[in-house]
Amino acid sequence: MGTLLENCKPNFKSCPIGKLPTDSVAYFYKMRDPNRCNIFGFKNSEAEKASILYSYNYADKPDEKVCGLDKCDMTGTLFVTPSAAEAKVTTEIKANGEDFQYGYKRIFIRGTKAETFDLAVMNMTGTGANKYTVTLAEDGWNAVVLELFNPDEVVAGGWVAENGAIKLVITAKQAEPFELSTAELFTDIHEMVKDQTIGFTCVSDFSGDPALTLTEDLCDLPQYDETATTIERSLTASNIIGELADFHNITKRQKNSEHLVQTRDEFTAKTETLDGVEYAMFTIPELADIKCPRLLVQPQNCEFDVLYHVDIDNDSTVIDLPEEHFFRKGNKVYMSNAYEGTKIVVAYPIWIEGTAWDITTEDLNKQHYQMEMVTPICGDEYVIKADNVMLTALPFTWTNAAGTFTVTYSMAKDSYGKYGTIIKIDQRK
Repeated sequence: MGTLLENCKPNFKSCPIGKLPTDSVAYFYKMRDPNRCNIFGFKNSEAEKASILYSYNYADKPDEKVCGLDKCDMTGTLFVTPSAAEAKVTTEIKANGEDFQYGYKRIFIRGTKAETFDLAVMNMTGTGANKYTVTLAEDGWNAVVLELFNPDEVVAGGWVAENGAIKLVITAKQAEPFELSTAELFTDIHEMVKDQTIGFTCVSDFSGDPALTLTEDLCDLPQYDETATTIERSLTASNIIGELADFHNITKRQKNSEHLVQTRDEFTAKTETLDGVEYAMFTIPELADIKCPRLLVQPQNCEFDVLYHVDIDNDSTVIDLPEEHFFRKGNKVYMSNAYEGTKIVVAYPIWIEGTAWDITTEDLNKQHYQMEMVTPICGDEYVIKADNVMLTALPFTWTNAAGTFTVTYSMAKDSYGKYGTIIKIDQRK
């Protein structure tokens, strides 16, 4: 039963802001930060059978975001007007060629779909070259990627990099005008990654409100302090889609593919005589061949104590070994003969192949993120997008049961001065 006033008034209709569905996904994008030290232009170029004009004007740069690069990341543009077919442009790339012998080069060429160019990579002196033939896939700017170690044709023994600059020769197979901009060099393919996408699902909380700060002077009206505005948010979820190590802001992918890790196995000691002394011995077939492998040796007797490693050189040595000690020669482990027939559990290092990441803050300020998530309001779907996200915490915790984790982040202004966008979805195209 309502109040007396409620009996006299019509009711408003309302709708719930909404509960997050269990299949909601919060998408985060880790954006590639250009390595400006490995970006080169075409300002100092020479041409044959063509006239050239170099422009660094903002309007002449590629006018869209290409492969993670903005206009401000681009070099200037070289306008090439051929006087005949086989027009040739030669450019010196002032980078250490030895660093990129097995790397990649990306060049931006503007022309018409199906136009063809020959590209040659070589040292500044000598005739050896790696040659590539490329055909433009579309009208306008095309990002052309060369595997520097995998040419279409090898000329005069090919390009064997030297500790010096790289010569790039571009030959047009037609007499139509074209443009060149922004040559990038990469030591490995992972440096070419434009963005890394990851998703968080089973989201139980998606929260955080803008914190607006007021300024009050004695003679002025209160107003907002735009410089002090912050939007701190957090997301709590239980499932993840993607590679967390690639996405984390304090990890950096290594180039090494072989790594040393500990494993464990069980062995049975048997008697072996060494230099006239009887020991209990077992062999570890997989033991990594390194100078000082770290071993954890535990006899499976009634006491379960671990043994101490005694450092003995590879010369013949005769010692009376106490029961709590062991020594190693190669991949054989020697203990007191009292352990003959005893099962031994050992942790020891082996070599594995795998992908690895350094945990480091080296590139912390080069990490840029964007995020978006669909949220329900009154039965409608709203997409919340943040264009410049600074992650302040990422999950690095493991427990003995599946649980939830929280990702905290700040929404910061992007290069256009906005924090993000809210989009109400009316229909899908």
